[in-house]
Amino acid sequence: MSLLLFCAATAVAAAPPADWVALAPAQQAVLAPLAAEWASYSAGQRQHLLALAEQYPHHSAAERSRIDARIRHWASLSPAERNRARDNYKKVQRLPSPQREQVKEKLKQVQAAN
Repeated sequence: MSLLLFCAATAVAAAPPADWVALAPAQQAVLAPLAAEWASYSAGQRQHLLALAEQYPHHSAAERSRIDARIRHWASLSPAERNRARDNYKKVQRLPSPQREQVKEKLKQVQAAN
């Protein structure tokens, strides 16, 4: 019983904060474009974003610039566009590896052209 309570307490303590002001200033700086919607994200989404913010300083300047652009782009999408992007991502993840790599390469070419 006490192990169960410990695991439950640990899970609650490890949950990412839903309140934007609870984030560290460095996390807020990286994730700033998402501030208005932060509380609406699921715990899993917030955890993913916090992991991204944690790794952010360890990336090269070019990679940080790419991450910044992707976060700003995601923040600019409508809910319908985000859902479509999630669906497309799931579809690509289900493809066999060679086809998945082809799709990723085409996406890189399109992104480079923009």
